[in-house]
Amino acid sequence: MDSAPAAWRSTPARMLGGSALGAVTWPADLLLSAVALTAPAAPSGPVSTLVAWHRRRTSRFLGWVDDGAPLTSARAAGYLFARAGVGVLGTLVLGLLAYGLFAVVAGLASWLFDVRFTVVDPDGAEGLTTGALLAMVPLGAVLLYLDLMGLAGVGVLDRAAAARWLAPSRSERLAAQVESLTVSRAELLAALDAERGRIERDLHDGVQQRAVAVGLLVDRARRAVAASGGTVPGTGTAGARLLEQAAREVELLVSDLREVAWRVRPTTLDTHGLEPVLRQLVERAAVPTVLEWAVAAEPSGLDSSGIPAEPARLPGGVEATVYYVVAEALTNVARHSGARTARVGVALVDPGTTGGNGDDAVVRVVVCDDGVGGARPQAGHGLAGLAGRVAAAGGTLTVDSPAGGPTRIEVTLPCA
Repeated sequence: MDSAPAAWRSTPARMLGGSALGAVTWPADLLLSAVALTAPAAPSGPVSTLVAWHRRRTSRFLGWVDDGAPLTSARAAGYLFARAGVGVLGTLVLGLLAYGLFAVVAGLASWLFDVRFTVVDPDGAEGLTTGALLAMVPLGAVLLYLDLMGLAGVGVLDRAAAARWLAPSRSERLAAQVESLTVSRAELLAALDAERGRIERDLHDGVQQRAVAVGLLVDRARRAVAASGGTVPGTGTAGARLLEQAAREVELLVSDLREVAWRVRPTTLDTHGLEPVLRQLVERAAVPTVLEWAVAAEPSGLDSSGIPAEPARLPGGVEATVYYVVAEALTNVARHSGARTARVGVALVDPGTTGGNGDDAVVRVVVCDDGVGGARPQAGHGLAGLAGRVAAAGGTLTVDSPAGGPTRIEVTLPCA
């Protein structure tokens, strides 16, 4: 945060109160800064309490915005030591202000009531005259202005100390931004997958059902025409031939709708898992494709009846991403590669089995073909969009496709 400009958002009265409160604590600041230096990574209770009090004071009276950076002993020691210096300076400024106010009271008392204050005029035998009082007014106004500016400067220094030691560092801010972007990216992918599922349901339960209903109506019309005219559908009147053609088009429409709905998001992905969907995908591929599935599928245990439970599943977001990777890659193979065969390999690599903790397991997807090669992730093309989706899921995509082939696309996705 920018410390200096925001200090002026505080009113003079609040700044005076905040500076005065901070000035009286400098002995405790200096003492506990030494205590914090000898403490481990976590500061002690009194140190944490004093720093928390300063955070509230600086936020309330001096307009500082507390980002809630975690407090360490090093931060507490540095802040309290800086605060001790600012507190000493604030004490001096407040002392000068108090002395100036006393001088005003003493001067007015001497002028009005002929009361002598030896600290004001120790050698004077008479009270303060009107001329002397008027001569002191401009000097007092200048000194008051300088003293108030000094208080404002103390407030700025107080804020600067808080911003330096209690605000998150640049690396902490960047780490927080990365974490926020990662969460937002995951939420975006989840929302995208949910929207795809909604579109698939709308196609399956809405448009497809209407197309089927139209097909049934066409069939009924064909039968009605055949019954009324005694004509065999397809060989009689022009109307009968048109109905026959309409029936074929409706069949093609229903088939296309089912295919589109399945490509948007196959329903079996949620109900049966990734492997059956990939097997259907390679069976439908235009180029003969082999699936090599190397993801462990041991039962996760027995249910209450002693029957093996369902095999372990990959996380839902990972399964969806792998499906779209394979689908897009096979589409590119069919359209651009000129390949005769292709291969899809999916493997779960768990470094935890070799001494890790298992939390860094990754899914490795490899799509190979024996085509002409030359594939490149270019903006606006399928591979570029695929790379963006993989990156959004926290994974990496590499393409090895020399001229003349073969082409190898490898994707690595974290399972955490």
